[in-house]
Amino acid sequence: MPSAVSALAPYNGPVPLSFQLRGGLYYFGFWGANGLYQGFLAVHFRELGLSPTQIGIAIALFPLCNLLFSPLVAAWADARQKRVAVLTASLLALALSLLALFFATGFWGVLMGMGALGLSQAFVAPLADSLIGRMASQNGLEYGRMRLWGSLSFALASSLAGLAWAQTGYEAMFIVAAVATLPLLGVARTLPEVVVAAGARGNLFQTLRELFLHDRGTLLLLWVVLLMGFGLGLAAPFLGLAIQDRGGAAAMVGFLYGTIALVEVLTMRYERRLSRWLGDAGVMMLASGLYALAYVGMALANHPAQMLACGMVVGMGFGLFFVGSVRIIDARAKAHQVSTLQSFRNGLAFGLAHLIAGPVGGVLYQAQGPTTLFLLVSFFFSLAFLMLWGARGAINTLPPHTLAQSKTLA
Repeated sequence: MPSAVSALAPYNGPVPLSFQLRGGLYYFGFWGANGLYQGFLAVHFRELGLSPTQIGIAIALFPLCNLLFSPLVAAWADARQKRVAVLTASLLALALSLLALFFATGFWGVLMGMGALGLSQAFVAPLADSLIGRMASQNGLEYGRMRLWGSLSFALASSLAGLAWAQTGYEAMFIVAAVATLPLLGVARTLPEVVVAAGARGNLFQTLRELFLHDRGTLLLLWVVLLMGFGLGLAAPFLGLAIQDRGGAAAMVGFLYGTIALVEVLTMRYERRLSRWLGDAGVMMLASGLYALAYVGMALANHPAQMLACGMVVGMGFGLFFVGSVRIIDARAKAHQVSTLQSFRNGLAFGLAHLIAGPVGGVLYQAQGPTTLFLLVSFFFSLAFLMLWGARGAINTLPPHTLAQSKTLA
């Protein structure tokens, strides 16, 4: 008779890798490939002649795709239990879109390439996070211990890439990142599909209805995610520009993003332990508080080394925010809605918020410089902290269906 674990989470590839290894390998490969180019896009586009405002518009295509398409595709994959298949196809599209950006030159070429990249990433993120997050919760694993491998690879890749692109030019990053993405196609095929009870099929509108009428805690958490997304969207695209404008060389851009990613590992590793002590809302409050302090420091910094020090605090905040939000959403989600709810989290934090914040950040940076921008970032994270304090009771209380779902899985 098969065990409950094997029945719930069969592997899809020919090699029966351990669950922990599957998740760790996926995040190591995905974020390592991202580290090769993500922190250098704004710097590369500026070298192509784009203004800060144009850069903000181009980068805003990422959140636009997250907002418009991520929930639709995630809901389709949930309803048909095709999460692994859609993830694999999206990873291939991601590699092809990186190749397209290699040939992009002017503003319109960059805009088309970024649109293709944003569309593929909008499909990849919520599907992978929901598959690995549910795999962790159903098999007694800590999600953060798998996700931290992504931060390690991002730190290593971005630091080495900063040195390499300073010598070769930034165009090469798209070719190298595309090649690095291809092995993920095989890794994604080993992720277990989420198996749901017979007849349990939802859709996007049903999920939204249940969210607004029956799950106040998840709804409030998503509002917090939106506020924190505004802070991330204002700051992240312009950290590389800010460290250069404060005297940092091209290699310092990679070191900044590498430092942030490396420190994330610490809080990702202990997020679950902190949540048992502070509660789910408490972990998110700690994340938003660390972010608020870090960006006050970023605003006051006048030397690249000071920005690197503040980047360490940013990394602590991001580790708690990312792992905590994925884990809490997974714990509150019904099995047939897990990718849809993760797409809401992704669409709000990295979609709607970034869509507004990216262009606003570009205009503000161009007009006022990094100090004013980073102070506004700190303000949004402070608002998130206050909202979490008021909503802590609802967020710390799981919805009734989670108890029934746990009994069913057992």
